[in-house]
Amino acid sequence: MATLNAQAVGYDDDDDEGAGASALPQELGWSWKTWPKNLRRAVAISAGVLAAMVAVILFLQGQDKEFTEKLDASAGGKSLSQAKLRESGQERDTIVKYLPVLRELEERGIFGEEKRLEWVEQLRTIEKRWPGIAIKYDISPQRLVPKEGSNGIVQPIPAGAKLPNGDPVKQFGVFSTDMKLTLQLLHEGDALAIFDELKAAKLGLFTVKKCSLRRPDNGTQNDSGGDFGAPLTVDCLLNWISMSAYTP
Repeated sequence: MATLNAQAVGYDDDDDEGAGASALPQELGWSWKTWPKNLRRAVAISAGVLAAMVAVILFLQGQDKEFTEKLDASAGGKSLSQAKLRESGQERDTIVKYLPVLRELEERGIFGEEKRLEWVEQLRTIEKRWPGIAIKYDISPQRLVPKEGSNGIVQPIPAGAKLPNGDPVKQFGVFSTDMKLTLQLLHEGDALAIFDELKAAKLGLFTVKKCSLRRPDNGTQNDSGGDFGAPLTVDCLLNWISMSAYTP
């Protein structure tokens, strides 16, 4: 009986060891499919939440960068607007300061459009009203005088520049015109009287650069002077100065 029990017991031990050895690999095997449904659901939710958080962070970073760029651009535009406002204020103060001077220059015929036709009419009026006087003239084209210290550059504003409202940009300029007058007079004092009358006509500012006087021989016939003797010929070079606003 003891032997049979021992054998039975031994037989049972061998069977248990074989069963345990065959069941051990199955317990150590790993697969997410073997996870409980609740665990798999929790992991899936966690992964989705993590992906959503990453997407939100990336989106917020992009929005922050875009907002920063817009803020910098807005700050730059604000600074530019403030600078333009200060410049416009300075221009307004300059206009208010010099407006009376400009009005005075305009009344004297110095500021504004060139009064070339008025000059010619005034010379013709003097010639008709004064007996024995003949006037010939030659007016050169108007030229812009370079500003002092500009090294001859007369267009500091780029050509074609426009204001915010679309109007072309203008600037003030000083213009010079050379005029040659040939006067046939009875007396040299008549030349001074003619220049005084031209100044009184307020046709602009002019200076007499030089004059030369010559009288023909006594034997030359004088048709315009009559009994007053041979006429006196005076050649004068004048410099006519004017100011106006022009478009570069």
